[in-house]
Amino acid sequence: MKYLVLDDEILAGEYLATLIKEVDERADVTTVSNPIKALELIKETFDVCFIDIQMPGLNGIEFANELKKIYPKINIIFVTGYSNYMGEAFRLDASDYIMKPANVEQIHHALENLRYSVSEATSLEEEKRIQITCFGNFEVLIDGNPVKFKFEKTKELLAYLVHRKGARCSSKEVIANLWEDDGHDSYYRMLKKDLQDVLNNLGCGEIIYSERGKIGLSNLQCIQCDYFKWLENVEEGRKLYHGEYMAQYSWGSETNAFLDMDKYKE
Repeated sequence: MKYLVLDDEILAGEYLATLIKEVDERADVTTVSNPIKALELIKETFDVCFIDIQMPGLNGIEFANELKKIYPKINIIFVTGYSNYMGEAFRLDASDYIMKPANVEQIHHALENLRYSVSEATSLEEEKRIQITCFGNFEVLIDGNPVKFKFEKTKELLAYLVHRKGARCSSKEVIANLWEDDGHDSYYRMLKKDLQDVLNNLGCGEIIYSERGKIGLSNLQCIQCDYFKWLENVEEGRKLYHGEYMAQYSWGSETNAFLDMDKYKE
């Protein structure tokens, strides 16, 4: 199980992580002391979040509200030195409210009595509107329907952004990979507009980050993708890979060779 521990006191967070590992020896615990930075991590799926309340910049109740917008059935356990937030905590359907200092018995009780099963807490993947296939030919479905662009090359632009998985790509880099030569600036601008227009019309424009001279994929938590699954969990990803990656695009051949070597290595 994956756990997030958010506490602005580093030692307190590390202590709580130790208690969690005593209860769950196989726990995968991520400890964060900055609530603003923690917001960047919630694109990852956690089974249980242990959250302090009194923190600078963003308190635990506010953080939990943001978390619930994305994962309505996430298990939240507040660990705090203040009792006066208990009402707000349980209005957020918190699994438990532990007063500091926490102990092993409290953590064990909280994990034995989670409000949501782990399958419910992590079921967002099944609900994601955007489904992308990279193994084999590149395909994009939104709400189960293939996405149609004005230009076929627009689909390749999106494929390349998926391939780069959130990296900010310069116009020069994209043009070099899509055409392998210069002189396509005007065409590239048309592709960018087509990509943004189509996604905006489908209510998914937030997955594209674009500024002058830069473009990239954004809000990866909104996307279900076989390649992303491989990057997150190689063993699970191997089950999805069948010998081809972005088969219709030559720039994917190097990654395909790497995936092929990984699948069959001892």
